[in-house]
Amino acid sequence: MIKNVIFLFVVLAAVFVVYLPSYMQMQDLWNRNQVAERRIKDLEASNVKLGEERDRLVNDPEYLEKIARERMGLIREDEVIYKVVPQGTKKPVPVEEVKKPVVTPKKRNSEIVSSLKENKAAIKAKAKAKAKPKSTVTTNSTVERPAVKD
Repeated sequence: MIKNVIFLFVVLAAVFVVYLPSYMQMQDLWNRNQVAERRIKDLEASNVKLGEERDRLVNDPEYLEKIARERMGLIREDEVIYKVVPQGTKKPVPVEEVKKPVVTPKKRNSEIVSSLKENKAAIKAKAKAKAKPKSTVTTNSTVERPAVKD
């Protein structure tokens, strides 16, 4: 009787040792599959939303103007932008004068997109012009260090 119990225990242990790694691998693959399926569904939903927004940008000039005003800060020809400074700030925020492309309902979408690209290029050019050159170290110069007080 004890021999049968020991034999049964050994057989079950051998089966457990043989099949456990493959079962664990199968569970891991199943979990990865579930994560990948959720990601695919999320990406498909995002793709649908982006497609709808693209269609609105191409076909709806009012929506295009709204996006150009909100995201790019574009204004119409006779408009003025006022920046409100919060009460706690010490220095007012300077407003940069950038070439202002005019957004009118009569312009076609391709003209608006090209003016947005020109505006972006002008901003990048100003940023490069304002950027400080990297400091260079020359071998013939001496470095003066301030005196350290104890």
